[in-house]
Amino acid sequence: MTELTLCIESPELKSRLRAAALLMQATVYELSLDELLRKRSLPAHWLLVDQDLEQLGNLIEHFKAHGRKPETQIIRFIEKPWQEYVYHDIPIFASIVYPVNPLAAVQVLEKLMRAKPFEFGKKQLPESNVGPYSDEFVRSEPMRHAVSQLQRLKKLPVDTVLLGPTGAGKDTAARWLHAQSGVKGEFVHVNCAALPEQLFEAEVFGVMAGAFTGAQKDRPGKLELANNGTLYLDEMDSLPLSCQAKLLNALQYRGAIRLGGHTFYNSSFRVIASTKAKLETLVEQNKFREDLHFRLSISQVRIPALAERLEDIIPLYRHFLNDVAAQFKLEVPTLDTEDIDELLSRPWPGNVRELHAFAQRHVIGLGSPCAEPGCEPVKGLKQRLLAFEKAVLIETLNAHRGCARSASESLGIPLHSLYYRMKRFDILEKTGNYLNNKDTQFS
Repeated sequence: MTELTLCIESPELKSRLRAAALLMQATVYELSLDELLRKRSLPAHWLLVDQDLEQLGNLIEHFKAHGRKPETQIIRFIEKPWQEYVYHDIPIFASIVYPVNPLAAVQVLEKLMRAKPFEFGKKQLPESNVGPYSDEFVRSEPMRHAVSQLQRLKKLPVDTVLLGPTGAGKDTAARWLHAQSGVKGEFVHVNCAALPEQLFEAEVFGVMAGAFTGAQKDRPGKLELANNGTLYLDEMDSLPLSCQAKLLNALQYRGAIRLGGHTFYNSSFRVIASTKAKLETLVEQNKFREDLHFRLSISQVRIPALAERLEDIIPLYRHFLNDVAAQFKLEVPTLDTEDIDELLSRPWPGNVRELHAFAQRHVIGLGSPCAEPGCEPVKGLKQRLLAFEKAVLIETLNAHRGCARSASESLGIPLHSLYYRMKRFDILEKTGNYLNNKDTQFS
């Protein structure tokens, strides 16, 4: 049976949660914040609260003083999405928008019953909870979904395609999958974008001595080196069609013949391919072989852009600051409110890679986030929200290649409302020049 403790001030919210708990046959305990702060024995189940940030801070400190981790069991209800949560690094499990009725509250409680609070105490964390995908850095829903897919695939020797923009972390995901797979072989990286078409066979399949001028000895190819390991095809979408045809047969039969040789060799490996564009789209454009697409796409994992991971930006940035400071033996710079606002307002076209470079400049002393050229400190809640709104609009318009109708549907707002906001932020003309084909713009 599920147990819950309600520390709720809103009478309406409390009533809805009570009704939902009754329908779910859950045991409910009700405490005021003062009663909870006086308790020496804290509840070992979900704690639902709706206090403001100051009161929530006192509760978090009370949990930490008793050796508890508030991020494992405190859930805060907020009136509107992103009302305050985005602008604060709050160590709690989640923030949930007020359920509009008891039925919506039932849906919330159903999810809580399926996701039990983490166990307490000094129990060692599982291996999957450390490294680049620890809970500290994975708080946003898009990234949580990607990591859950990676977790399911890590022990399965199936070919996988990683889809995402430049700098989003596809290489990190590929190396993590290899490290978690438990295979004994090597991780062999093939940069398809930098591989000349003329050298493709020699590099990938291997070469025999005398196969061409300068080939003085036998040399194994990437396929052989990846035996019992992982073959990582980076930027697979850049591979010419002629090379794709040669690669297809090698992946199908897991082996090849060295250039200048006559004997077919076998190699057992897992293929991980990364791409910036969807392979389905490239197939439609006749830039990628359909049969190779079907061969590779047993599973696909989309690594989200950093602009979709707002909750992850500050924890990642702090981690990078600590790493770079330790590397160069320098002091870790502090982040003030203006720095945080600027980090959350930027569109981050370079994604995590750009964020890391940003942290390096900050530590070295070449400028904090707000000292960047063209950056003006944002002050006050209204200005912060406006800066955030502008960043979302630009990111969405770019994602839809300047098509206002598609962007408005994606944002869930009327087209005239989008036009108003674009004019307000002076991005109407700039975004209108995004494409040269005017038929696809602002339709």
